[in-house]
Amino acid sequence: MRLDTSYLAYLTKDELRVLVAVEMGMKNHEYVPVSLIEKISKVKRANAYQILQQLLKHKLVQHVAKKYDGYRLTYLGYDFLALSAFYKRGTIVQVLSKVGVGKESDIYKCINSDGNFVILKLARLGRTSFRTIKNKRDYIKNRTQYNWLYLSRLASIKEYAYMETCYKNGFPTPKPYDWNRHAIVMSFIDGYTLCSIQELGDVDGVFIQCINLIEKFASHGLIHSDFNEFNLMITEQQKILVIDFPQMVSTQHLNAEFYFQRDLDCINIFFQRRFKANLHSDLKLKDIKVIKHLDHEVKASGFIKSELNDNKELEILEAALQEQQQFQEENENEKFQQDDDDEDNIGQDDDDEDNQDEEGEQDDNDEDKQDNQDDEEDEDDEDEEDDENEEDEENLNNQEDDQKQQEENNNQENKEQQLQDTQIPKNITKITELDQKNIKKFVQKKFRKKMVIKKNINKTKGIEDNKTLTEQALHYL
Repeated sequence: MRLDTSYLAYLTKDELRVLVAVEMGMKNHEYVPVSLIEKISKVKRANAYQILQQLLKHKLVQHVAKKYDGYRLTYLGYDFLALSAFYKRGTIVQVLSKVGVGKESDIYKCINSDGNFVILKLARLGRTSFRTIKNKRDYIKNRTQYNWLYLSRLASIKEYAYMETCYKNGFPTPKPYDWNRHAIVMSFIDGYTLCSIQELGDVDGVFIQCINLIEKFASHGLIHSDFNEFNLMITEQQKILVIDFPQMVSTQHLNAEFYFQRDLDCINIFFQRRFKANLHSDLKLKDIKVIKHLDHEVKASGFIKSELNDNKELEILEAALQEQQQFQEENENEKFQQDDDDEDNIGQDDDDEDNQDEEGEQDDNDEDKQDNQDDEEDEDDEDEEDDENEEDEENLNNQEDDQKQQEENNNQENKEQQLQDTQIPKNITKITELDQKNIKKFVQKKFRKKMVIKKNINKTKGIEDNKTLTEQALHYL
């Protein structure tokens, strides 16, 4: 696919807004309708049609009107969106020429704002040469709906992350400058791919560099998984640099030994066939100690679809180990809490005993006082009884009888009032529709709540269930 950036300088703001609107609409639509493009871009309908026709002319979008009328971005339109972002940042000023083509990407030579050469890598997933991405990569995961533009974006994100971490940790890789959508800008390497070299001055030295790189990757928890002459570059000083990282896996992968041995075999076979050198390495993955786990930082994967079940088993085992650790920690915490609770309970028991003793002493004092008062009252009563006559005794007896009768009458009146409050009055036998409305209004005004009264009223017979309805009315009143 030819990248013609001549029209990029003439793109208007509205055209860029329409391209971004189509990109956003493709998250949920295979073909984005014009009405949605108008809403997202906030462009009038007449202007939107004119802009879409202009974009169609330059092949930045594709139109489908057979079963469903809509538009979608092409790879050229996606390139224009990424390049416009790079132009604004100053990462790229001019695109020069195509340097290489791969099964997953196109490589272009560019110039940045400082006047230096840089490399632009544009992901091109979906080509007929590499359509087995479902089985070879884990970009899709559990997604059921996707498009090639979105998968190209995910591939660039992963590769930029791998390149950045490897470069920071001293690996001979290009320096990553910037990333946007499906494009990566990296430093320009003045060299050639190893597959295009026919003769070498120091074959043994270059071979040792390759083996050391494989070992260094493994010591940092990574396996390149595609370490061959097509992904290695050599400079004039015969220094080796590594490119192309989206297929990297972790050394903890189930098939890590297979991928590690495949990388070794690729280098051994290439040097034996191309340079006819008797060079061979018997390096093994289990003999390499992991110094640093970069695979955890970049979340290296690259497993194929048939290995998903095995990886799930590993995840289950890791989750079980974590649960065991948490369970042990919880048990230890519970033991400490129980010890603290026992100490607190012992202290509380001592305090309770002291309080009980004090309360007992106070009770004894109170009883003594009451006994003294009772003795004094008895003495006074005896003196009064001696002074009183028999007539006074009879009058007192009569007064006591009158008081008892009054108390009995008062108790009966209180009981009757309680029964009237709890029981349904006999006077209420029927409630008409007007009464229901009045009750409802009263409750709404008082409590500001809606009251629903079941309509069990017949116009002629009155109410079927008098008790239930009267109970409800009395309850709310």
